[in-house]
Amino acid sequence: SFSGGHSTPGWASVLSECSERNTQLERRADRECKHHQNCVYCFFSGKGQSLQVFLVSLGLERHQTTKLTLNDILEINTETLHESNPRTLEEIPWYFLRKVMALNGMARRTRLVSTAPGDNGISMEGAEPIAIIPPPSPAPSLGVNPLDVLCAVLCSSDRFLQQEILLKMSMCQFALPLLLPALDTPQCTLMLWAMRDISQQQQHDFFMHRDMESGNVPRDISEGLVEISWYFPGGRENSDPFQEPIAVINLRGNIESHLQQFSFLAKVSSAVFIFAECISERKCELLSSLQGLRTKFYFIFNPKSTITSKTQGFLNELAPLLQLTQSQVLVKDNTTNDSDFVTRLQATLAHLMKQPQRAVSIEGMAVTARELGFEVDEDYKECEEARKRADEITGEIRDVVEYKKRALKLQGDPWRRLAAVERELCRMKKQGETPTEVYKSQLRGELLELRTQQNSCDLTGGMGTFRASLEQLCPMESHYFLKWMRFGLNYIARENLSKLRSEYKEIYRTPGYNPEELAKLDELIAASSLGVEHFMRELGQFYEAEQSVCKEGRIAQSQRQFTHLPGTAVNLMLNGFPLEIIDGDASHVPLQWVTDVLTELHAKLEGKSRLLVLSVLGVQSTGKSTLLNSMFGLQLAVSSGRCTRGAFMMLIKVAETFQQELGCDFILVIDAEGLRAPQLAKLEDSYEHDNELATLVIGLSDIVIVNMAMENTSEMKDILQIVVHAFLRMKEIGHKPNCLFVHQNVSDVSAHEQNMRDRNNFLEHLNEMTKKNNWYIPGLWHGVPPMAPVNLGYSESVCELKKYFIEFMRSRTLDREPRDIPQFTKWVRNL
Repeated sequence: SFSGGHSTPGWASVLSECSERNTQLERRADRECKHHQNCVYCFFSGKGQSLQVFLVSLGLERHQTTKLTLNDILEINTETLHESNPRTLEEIPWYFLRKVMALNGMARRTRLVSTAPGDNGISMEGAEPIAIIPPPSPAPSLGVNPLDVLCAVLCSSDRFLQQEILLKMSMCQFALPLLLPALDTPQCTLMLWAMRDISQQQQHDFFMHRDMESGNVPRDISEGLVEISWYFPGGRENSDPFQEPIAVINLRGNIESHLQQFSFLAKVSSAVFIFAECISERKCELLSSLQGLRTKFYFIFNPKSTITSKTQGFLNELAPLLQLTQSQVLVKDNTTNDSDFVTRLQATLAHLMKQPQRAVSIEGMAVTARELGFEVDEDYKECEEARKRADEITGEIRDVVEYKKRALKLQGDPWRRLAAVERELCRMKKQGETPTEVYKSQLRGELLELRTQQNSCDLTGGMGTFRASLEQLCPMESHYFLKWMRFGLNYIARENLSKLRSEYKEIYRTPGYNPEELAKLDELIAASSLGVEHFMRELGQFYEAEQSVCKEGRIAQSQRQFTHLPGTAVNLMLNGFPLEIIDGDASHVPLQWVTDVLTELHAKLEGKSRLLVLSVLGVQSTGKSTLLNSMFGLQLAVSSGRCTRGAFMMLIKVAETFQQELGCDFILVIDAEGLRAPQLAKLEDSYEHDNELATLVIGLSDIVIVNMAMENTSEMKDILQIVVHAFLRMKEIGHKPNCLFVHQNVSDVSAHEQNMRDRNNFLEHLNEMTKKNNWYIPGLWHGVPPMAPVNLGYSESVCELKKYFIEFMRSRTLDREPRDIPQFTKWVRNL
């Protein structure tokens, strides 16, 4: 960890015409200045203003009590089309939130854009010559410190939005807040829950510094903030300064003003680097109290001239107490080259890491934080209760495949047989000589028997706890519960998959291996996926089975136990959780369940359910889910050890002020599994599966993004054929969705253009039925992971794509009659 230094000096007088007025306003809550919201002097006069005044300045005061939620940030509004750099203080928090949600590395730009001085129309003829007057030094920055903005936004956000902000910041490779200062709490807060979603941090400047834009603006509320960042070596000895992962923690502010935070750093760190100009008697006394810790202390002196004899004397006193050696004292004077000093500091760290070091997790840090009296953001009743319930379920899962057979009984082979019978009832492919009505009757009888078998099953073990939790917990606890479930299941799935993949590699490398062994492992790997969607699917099957037997009179309506489940699913959808519309294992639509959930949703929305449907199709593992997450700030599963299977839909609310203009109340986003998936390539009906998936997804959509993230021409032809056939089927029934081709990760656009003739031969088929557009998006990562942030070109291109999509749909408002949920549900049934 790094600590020490002094607070930046406060601001001198700025904009003298406001000074007298500001003196009065300071006494009256800063509210009467006519230009207060945009008045730089009113904002910057004086240092150390309270959180409340700071939040008022940024327009966030009401969110001290009514916290911002993820849904507030995702809402589609006119700002989506007119994004610009912040011009007023109140625009800064929203600029930060929009940019960070879009994984844009410029999110920390908090400098206000001032209007360029224009020509005032006065003729210079005969006027006095212009005098060149140098600006005052130092010139005031028209902005706020980015660390203050971060603290203000986090104080104004609920815990789930905090979690999402830190996840997105980590992907941009920003340093993350580890300890929030005591702003609206009695003590500092350790951000343990907020970091739960981060598997690893993905080269920007990690930490803000004074030479960055707005980095020299004095801090108002972020003094005492403790940040953390990670470095992960990429295995390149010549270019990686460190060969082991390292976490770096940084204290913002002076040690003497933040003793508790410094004590925390000293206890959790392997080494603490203290920056100082000198050592005073008080500092010596403070540092003497640290003797006995296992932590190594390093001093980095940056004296104004030379190190004084007084400092040297105090340093000699500290040497035996802190076990200092000469190598632990570094001096950077005015003659030292910055680059050389950084190299020297890196060498010191690299040498330190060669010695055995203790490792500590964020959870381990939480223990120290509690001992020091800090708050931990997980130490709340709702979060703790939800975790207990989730742990009760995940704690009994060892072997994923065995658990699914035992606890998720309505899935697996019975579910596949039921899906096959329902599919045959629609298609009648095996009818043969049997009369149609007789054959249909036979299929319906088989279907009813399968449903009866399902209905005779009980909710066992974890499924009972899962159902009870969704029914009994309040909305916030349910949200925590599903998050804990997701964390636990992702961890278990990764552990299982890691073992199976290691086995696969071992067998594959063995000369003369048995192909059947690999085939079995392939099946096990495919079956080792386990997520919250499997538990929700099981509840959906219980609902459908009960509904089927009740409809046939085998049980009375009063005996039903699961009638409330669609309402539960609706509440989850409105809170941002995806609904599975196509089963990922049996490739089947649970029609009754989906229909009833959507019907319940329509009722809950009091009929205001006009939908604009956007979907994405493309090859597996080409960034489709990441594209949607970046466009809309969604939380679709990525990089969790398993690709998307089946198809999921999520609701995004359109702001009431924008609904008429856009012609809808919600945008419904459909994320589908990848076409030409390797695990399905060996199956006889893999093409049929892909065509079915594409037809359903395209049939439900108003606009389809076809993700062409590949250079492989044959793969491109396969995808285009599937898409063309699906559009031809839609033409037959009069549905004409629009199509947008997105080309991702194209290393050389000019080389890609050489394939234009081949591609256009296929695309000609689409001319009659759809408006085509091509869109090129750079690669996601800027450099080679793990030390690669999201490419700025990627996030900016995705933002432009989103604007284009919304502008396009807005321009078509008068040309189309928007579908509401009942009409959408009818389409699902027909397709």
